[in-house]
Amino acid sequence: MPPLHVAVSVLAGVTGGPATYGRRLIAALSKLPEPLRISVLTDRPALFEGIAAEVLDVPMRGGLDRLRWQHLAVPKALRRLRPDVYHDTKNALPARLSLPSVVTVHDLAYHTVPRTFGTFSRLFLRRATADAARRASVLVVPSRATADDIARFYPAAAPKVAVVPHGIDKATLVTAEQLAAVRARLRLPARYVLHVGTVQARKNVDLLVQAVRLLRAQGLPHRVVLVGRQGWLARTALAEIRRDDTSLWLGPIDSRDLAAIYAGAEAFVSPSAYEGFGFSVGDALAAGVPTVISDCSALPEVCGDAAVRLSALSAAAIAAALGPLLRDPHERARLAAAGRARAATFTWQAAAEGHRAAYVRAASGRGN
Repeated sequence: MPPLHVAVSVLAGVTGGPATYGRRLIAALSKLPEPLRISVLTDRPALFEGIAAEVLDVPMRGGLDRLRWQHLAVPKALRRLRPDVYHDTKNALPARLSLPSVVTVHDLAYHTVPRTFGTFSRLFLRRATADAARRASVLVVPSRATADDIARFYPAAAPKVAVVPHGIDKATLVTAEQLAAVRARLRLPARYVLHVGTVQARKNVDLLVQAVRLLRAQGLPHRVVLVGRQGWLARTALAEIRRDDTSLWLGPIDSRDLAAIYAGAEAFVSPSAYEGFGFSVGDALAAGVPTVISDCSALPEVCGDAAVRLSALSAAAIAAALGPLLRDPHERARLAAAGRARAATFTWQAAAEGHRAAYVRAASGRGN
């Protein structure tokens, strides 16, 4: 019997969690001991060079062109490929799809924190997810928290959900010389707290900057280093970033420099109002950076006891959690070890095996 043929669409032109997930998943699927035939439909074929998969270039120009990509270009490629299963890695399905399908729903932030999205984006995501929840054979989600949200907002789809956590990459080894070179070139502060992620409303970057400003007023020398592009509704965060020299916003950074930035941080803080998984938090754990998280959505599930949880989403609560950590090297060392151990429990091999099970379930008609 020939191997199951799965066509997977990966929009990788915009950096962020879904693009990282798509690239890592395809690489892991290609290494499974039980073979699959994988065809990748992507706007960035160069990212999949060297992987044992058929890669099709399906260009996407961004913005509203997502509709053309999803409803015209992808179906055309699927008619050519004739796969057994189609997997969309970003919350949506092509119209009039006639084969078994798997859809990854990364999160439902547009339902839980709707004011952190622009109107068009929120409406598009809600409509696309509602349609996918109705038509997909299987819905893959990266956390139990996201599965609970599916059950809350799309109860009829709950039986079709498969919880498959993402993998967390091992941290890149950074030598003292490499760290020093990156420090000098990027002009990193001598001591800093790190945040990695899109600067947008639900990430609460403004609260983190305010919190570190409070700690600096108490005598701590730390600044905030921010890595990530500007996203939706970032005005409040940008105002805090520009207020004084409390923060250094670097924008998007390549992976080699980012590894050094993680290695040099004394703490990592994610005061996000909602995460379906939290790749940057996972990377902080893997790098042994003592981590502080909001006590909501998937972050406690991912971190377990390896992170400090905020009592509230406020600058005062962040300062209250972060200040003692920055003053206590022994607690930072304990959290660093706990974080590395926790991150090691999330592997891409396990994620690939979970996805393979979802494809078999969809192909056999057992999704519903």
